[in-house]
Amino acid sequence: MASQPKPEQPARQTEDEFTLNAAQMVFMINIDAAAEQADQADDYDFFDNLVKSEEWKSLFDDMSWDQAYDRYEIMIGRCSDC
Repeated sequence: MASQPKPEQPARQTEDEFTLNAAQMVFMINIDAAAEQADQADDYDFFDNLVKSEEWKSLFDDMSWDQAYDRYEIMIGRCSDC
């Protein structure tokens, strides 16, 4: 008797979709105060320059600031929208 093909499983969201790795977390912790100040001052150049930097690209590839910051806030328990 031939085995039946298994039906396609729906795509699962992995934990990686909601977390940062250790190097990314260290980076976010180190810039947290500066990011908060830039946000309060409406200094959007800070964020634009940050995501264009080589350091950002090497750690986050094409991840946006918003996505990275959301993950960071979730991981430190500061996300009020979660």
